[in-house]
Amino acid sequence: MTKRRFFDYFFSLFTFHFLLFTFYLLLLTVLLYGCGYTLQSSANLPFETISVGKIDNKTSEPKLQDRLHEVLAETLSRYGFGVSSSARYKLQGEIDQFELVPTTEVNLTATQYQIVIKASFKLVDTESGTSIPLAASSPFITYFNANPTDTLEEIMTQKELAEASALANLAQTLVSLVTYNTPKNFASLLFKPDDIKNVGGLIIKLRDAKDPLSKYLRDQFSPDLQRQIDAYSEFDYTAKALKSALAGELNNIIQNRYLYDEKRFAHIMLSDATTKLIRQNEQGANRVRLNRILLEEAYPDELAKAQQVPENKKTNK
Repeated sequence: MTKRRFFDYFFSLFTFHFLLFTFYLLLLTVLLYGCGYTLQSSANLPFETISVGKIDNKTSEPKLQDRLHEVLAETLSRYGFGVSSSARYKLQGEIDQFELVPTTEVNLTATQYQIVIKASFKLVDTESGTSIPLAASSPFITYFNANPTDTLEEIMTQKELAEASALANLAQTLVSLVTYNTPKNFASLLFKPDDIKNVGGLIIKLRDAKDPLSKYLRDQFSPDLQRQIDAYSEFDYTAKALKSALAGELNNIIQNRYLYDEKRFAHIMLSDATTKLIRQNEQGANRVRLNRILLEEAYPDELAKAQQVPENKKTNK
């Protein structure tokens, strides 16, 4: 064999094996995605470790919380998170509703059932005590079929498989929200007392409630804070003490409500960027961020803008 023929043979063999390796790599990627696995670099995660906290089961269906706890831990691991009980960030919530409803009948015998699961979850920063909602009573629905001749044991087996599918979809949604919609330091989205830069001006607007947004905010406040606002006067030298109370109540609103309503903000000229965020129907931490921006633009002289945290200073532990 000449050197030229040997080189051609070696090059052809190398090309064949390279193409074969590429084919198998593509096939493996497709299979992983098809099975629900996500190839995710830890550098792209909002933080490296997370814990799955308490899951309250408010339904009569037994052990749903245990099954969801297990599938959440598995899904987090697939996304690249380290799951540790000592992690700073904790995922916790409750299962609010479980329904098993026959949807199709043949000769008075159910042949198809619908399973509906609703849950509410939040991501908690255990160091700062702040949290953001992740899934507020989102319905997760699956179906399963049953033949008239099926035994009770066979129907229960199909029911358990359908439950597992609904719980897997719920876990996938929650982990996706944590992975893609959570800032690395979401506590920076919340108001601090010093972010209320003109407490007197804000209190007067909330007390007088001459616009729909101020009236809405005032109605959400606790009775104690409402009394303090009503008792305020421009000569009240204790107004600064209200900063903490106002910041706390505003944080409760932006974490647990969706502030935007067309009539509520009709009197406010919102920026193009904020209008774009409204159209995107933001969820989770992005909704908290949108709520904060809405308040900043509604009360520009009273509320400071949230500070942007540089990437190299964001918490990632």
